[in-house]
Amino acid sequence: MTIERIIGTRSHVEFVNVFERTSFATTSGTIELLRNWAHQYLNEPHRNLGRAGPVCPFAGPSVERRLFWAGIVESGNVDSASMSAIVEDMADIFPELSPRDGKDAILKAIVAVFPNIADFDIIDTVQAHGKSKFIKKGMMLGQFYPGCLEPGLWNDDFRPLDAPLPMLAVRQMVSTDYPFLTARSEWMAAYLKRFAPTVPSPARAFIVAKMRS
Repeated sequence: MTIERIIGTRSHVEFVNVFERTSFATTSGTIELLRNWAHQYLNEPHRNLGRAGPVCPFAGPSVERRLFWAGIVESGNVDSASMSAIVEDMADIFPELSPRDGKDAILKAIVAVFPNIADFDIIDTVQAHGKSKFIKKGMMLGQFYPGCLEPGLWNDDFRPLDAPLPMLAVRQMVSTDYPFLTARSEWMAAYLKRFAPTVPSPARAFIVAKMRS
């Protein structure tokens, strides 16, 4: 039987399988917006992306295999402490979601959505504070919100994290994540510990260039 709902032990936020047909008795506006964003933005090419293919190459397969989870936090009074508790819950929940291993494990994702917050600086703060812990565990923690100015990898003028909803997202670290990890030696150490035997040649060249610069 497919598990469709999980409750965070710290935050008590309910995380649901977004694309399971029976996950919602009724479809909320937030969930519908999240689904449309995944289908119409993440899973599609963009003229400013700077490379071929969809904005997120994992989104389509994740949706197709129903490996996309979300917790909707309706309160508009979320502070950094309560948001951090939600993030810690996701750090515990994510590794336990199926599949735990195998090729499809990199397709699962879990997001916490905060549709009614106005201070997006909290999202940046919590993401920056929690990123190292996630990386050490082989996961990536990303921030999304309206107007996010984080540039794309392939085009500095593209803003891939500019999303219709404020969110924090967790996914598995993959070998192509090295450009996100060069800012700190401990991040690269965690990356190399996990991927050193199989690091692709472009990644090796990039890492060597960074070390020389």
